[in-house]
Amino acid sequence: MKRFKVILSLTALFTILFVVRCSKSSDPAPKLVSISGKVTYTDLTGAAANASGAVVYLAKSATTTTTYDQSTIAGADGSYNFSNLSAGAYYLNSVYQTDNKNLSARLDGLKFTTASGYLVTAASTDLTQDMSLVSVGQTATEAIQVSYQWDPNSGTAGAFTNTGAWVFDNIHSPVQFQFPYRGAEADFKGSFIQTAQFTLNFDASNLASSSIVAKVDLLSINTGTPGGRDAMLSTAGGTFQNASTFVKGKLGCIAGTFGITADDAAADPNSVTTDVDRYATFTSTSISTYGDGYLAKGNLVFHGKTVPVGLMFKYVAPFTDTSVTPNKKYVSFEGKITIQAKTDFALVSSSIADLVTIYITVNLNKNL
Repeated sequence: MKRFKVILSLTALFTILFVVRCSKSSDPAPKLVSISGKVTYTDLTGAAANASGAVVYLAKSATTTTTYDQSTIAGADGSYNFSNLSAGAYYLNSVYQTDNKNLSARLDGLKFTTASGYLVTAASTDLTQDMSLVSVGQTATEAIQVSYQWDPNSGTAGAFTNTGAWVFDNIHSPVQFQFPYRGAEADFKGSFIQTAQFTLNFDASNLASSSIVAKVDLLSINTGTPGGRDAMLSTAGGTFQNASTFVKGKLGCIAGTFGITADDAAADPNSVTTDVDRYATFTSTSISTYGDGYLAKGNLVFHGKTVPVGLMFKYVAPFTDTSVTPNKKYVSFEGKITIQAKTDFALVSSSIADLVTIYITVNLNKNL
């Protein structure tokens, strides 16, 4: 009996060893691989740049799809990595937003993505797939022509001439700015409430012939402290015109920062009609698609300097008001310029940070 038990034990042991050996040889563990690479886009200067913070998507699919299995965030150098992947076909895509902050519903940057994504096949070795993001612009825009300018011959504050099919709505087209106060304190914000000139010819189907000229009255600055930071008009009403005069000693401290001084310091009211520093003017030199919007390259004349800048902007879908007769159609644009106020424009102030972001809203309307 004892001998029989030993035989049974040996038989069981050999059976276990045989099963384990067969299992190892016939069912090896699958080799896992990774897919990695770098994501780039074209920046404002036209150079290839790392798409830091881009969202990279991965789907186990042999065809393009919008249903993804995984996602990751590209690092500061634009690099991404998906690991522990089984062999097979995969689809990759990426989206990059130039500005991840959304401030007061203003333009939060423009979106870049791939032309059609990338189909790759992972085999037994790690795979490298770089991704280049492209500009597609916008669709469903229409040709816009508007020419607005103050009327220097009018005695009425805020009088202007407007030609073209569209009317520029100065009241609802603020130019706003924002920068960190002094060092890293809370953001300092303000706006310019009077545009002296605005000329726009925009056709998405013919960007080569499109152009922008915008001229802003810097003395129309509004930070909520007239006569302190802001210039104070000598007449009531709060509207500006070319020949506006200002209360003596009430040009505001920001006017001095911009280099604006009164023509006659002894006069009351003060006149600054001939001061060239009173105005900042942007004139485009080219307009092209940029991300899911547009980029207007041009020159900004400000504080006695002329500096090349880039204006990112998007067209906002039109709205038609049928409650009025005649019906009225509205269109608008949202844009953003970033400047180096001290480095490029030589502003001198301990309160102003070098990096200043300017938000631009353009509202237009016409009768149908």
